[in-house]
Amino acid sequence: MRRIAWHFAQRHWSLHAPAFAWLVFVLLHTRYGVVAERSEYLFVTVLFFIVAVAVIRLHIAHYLRPARAIYDLLGATATRVIVRC
Repeated sequence: MRRIAWHFAQRHWSLHAPAFAWLVFVLLHTRYGVVAERSEYLFVTVLFFIVAVAVIRLHIAHYLRPARAIYDLLGATATRVIVRC
């Protein structure tokens, strides 16, 4: 189920939002020195990581019910075709 849910979640743009925000932060930091201390930079990076993990878990949870319905309807073989594994 989780593999199908992950397959669907990857198609949603907001799943990638924390990574995009982190890249913008890194660019701002390297270009303009947004945070001066290394410890602040590491803190913000860890914070982005925690947010990214939470977003991923929420997206997967959102798609678990449809994934279960697809699995029940089509079975394991069709599911492997959907996620191509």
